[in-house]
Amino acid sequence: MRPAAARALRALAGGGLALAALGVARAGHDSVPDVVAVRSEYVKRLVDARQAVVLVDLRKPSEYRAGHLPGARSLPITELDRRFTEIPRGGRVVLYCQCPIEDIATAFAFLTRQGYANHAVLEDGFDGWLRHRYPVVRP
Repeated sequence: MRPAAARALRALAGGGLALAALGVARAGHDSVPDVVAVRSEYVKRLVDARQAVVLVDLRKPSEYRAGHLPGARSLPITELDRRFTEIPRGGRVVLYCQCPIEDIATAFAFLTRQGYANHAVLEDGFDGWLRHRYPVVRP
């Protein structure tokens, strides 16, 4: 495991929740960076327990407006390079989208290069959240 991934795992596991819910996912290509991934079940437990977690929706604004995870903030992946400072450097941060693993892995790696060590990606993305029938904020 890369040192940055290990630091992110430790930061995300804060608050006493099990490290078993966290992992390092390989995107399946040598050119795609490893990402720290969290399962929907873990994020749902954080939300239900009112634990501090910042959910960052990397989808298009129209997709965000159509429905998003409770408490999520919209930061389209196409704007990440200009707006990444809106993401806190402390606490837990979970990125999600409806995009290929290569895209979110690139976003994860970008934040890591900017010095972030507290972020992970939602392993099964927005679609996985929906499959679990977890709550979604809709207009």
